[in-house]
Amino acid sequence: MPQITPQSFKYPLFDIYLDYLKTAFGLSIGLGGLIYGLNNTFSQICFSIILVIFIVFGFHSLRRHKTCVKLDGQQVEITDFKQRKILFKDLENIELRYYGRPVKDKDRDQKPKGVLHLTLKSKEQKLTFDSNLYGFRYLVWSAILFAKECNLPLDPSTIGNMLDIGLDPEGSSEMPDPKMSGI
Repeated sequence: MPQITPQSFKYPLFDIYLDYLKTAFGLSIGLGGLIYGLNNTFSQICFSIILVIFIVFGFHSLRRHKTCVKLDGQQVEITDFKQRKILFKDLENIELRYYGRPVKDKDRDQKPKGVLHLTLKSKEQKLTFDSNLYGFRYLVWSAILFAKECNLPLDPSTIGNMLDIGLDPEGSSEMPDPKMSGI
């Protein structure tokens, strides 16, 4: 597809460093509780659970730090701890889903908090990208162009979410800035 230029996308480093800071804080609470906490089984189980949760969170942060998404006219490739790619000609389904968080006392002007997930599926592979990724709108725009070219049907939820972020599911939207963060 001639309109799509090769791009490379990453997650914002500030968010990742903030997640590392949260991980260090959580690990210090978990380890501190195990070392200096009460010497009973219940408190040891609680602090062990805190420690495991923050180890998993830290691993997730490291994966996001290493993630690099490359897009060109033929394929989209994601590299973190391993490399996965989907050729656009092999795409069978494109989904754009919104996962929101409730907001108490929401003002009329305030947008709901949440994240969008773009899922690209082929027979062998499934790749998911979230809206925190730099260039996410460009990635969705590219998926729209390929869906249009390959006559892939889009479900109503995906169409609605595309319209919500200002992209026409028919492919007539202007190209978004590939360096713009998130949505």
